[in-house]
Amino acid sequence: MKIAVTSTGPSLDDNVEARFGRCPYFLIIDTDTMQLEAIENSNIALGGGAGIQSAQLMSEKGVTTVLTGNCGPNAFSVFGQTGIQVIVGVSGPVRNAVEQFKASAFSSASEPSVASHFGVSATPAGVTPAGQPTTGPLGQGGGMGLGMGGGRGMGRGMGGGRGMGQGMGRGGGMGRGMGRGMGMASSMGMPSTGPAAGFLEDDGSQNPDQELAELKQQAEMLEQQKQQLNQRITNLESGRRAVAVVDSEKCTGCGICIDVCPVGAIEVREKAVINYEICTGCAACITECPNKAIIITQKEFSK
Repeated sequence: MKIAVTSTGPSLDDNVEARFGRCPYFLIIDTDTMQLEAIENSNIALGGGAGIQSAQLMSEKGVTTVLTGNCGPNAFSVFGQTGIQVIVGVSGPVRNAVEQFKASAFSSASEPSVASHFGVSATPAGVTPAGQPTTGPLGQGGGMGLGMGGGRGMGRGMGGGRGMGQGMGRGGGMGRGMGRGMGMASSMGMPSTGPAAGFLEDDGSQNPDQELAELKQQAEMLEQQKQQLNQRITNLESGRRAVAVVDSEKCTGCGICIDVCPVGAIEVREKAVINYEICTGCAACITECPNKAIIITQKEFSK
């Protein structure tokens, strides 16, 4: 699987960058081989549209998932149209984040985590939305005690008390007791080593109803990932790609979209008309259209 991680530098030992569209680097990683392609982000200095252009780049690179600190509404819209899942609230070293992703410790975002133009003038420090574990030293809870200790109880960390948020299922919160962590297990409570790595193991600390609920949550998440991957495979095999489409009932022919299209794929003949052979589906026109008359959709083209 090919994923992308926003990074402060070009290596796996650099930290995950909190901004998506204006991160210094995108690290394209094959999770099977850990082969790495570091791409310096040329969109970082754009006055506007950095998120859209960066999201389009991810689509061109064929990634299925993006890991980042935060994602704004414009980039999130492009991800939704191109079938790429985005995971926000990720922090710490890139290497740790990838290992957590491989252990299914993260859940995909259902909405943007920040407003438009987040991080245009400054680099936010430590901005981490609730709902995802943070990476850090082994055996230590991050944020509000989210369990880097992993263990077998849906993310027991090193903290005391219980429940101040949600990670994967009940993986968030202040941990419980001193945890049962074994290093880098995920906050879903998966053991990191041993023959049962990646699956819950009954250690007698949970009743059957709790274990059943947790297993169902994991199964549901895996099913969602499978559906997203199958959709991506279908799109690639069928020659489908993302392009802009005009709703003629809403379009007034104002011509603003012509000015913002970076590839000159739009002209106005009373209504806006898209040249699909040129259109890259970048979504720049969507954010500027005053009448919300343009959407990004998947269309099938002959190979």
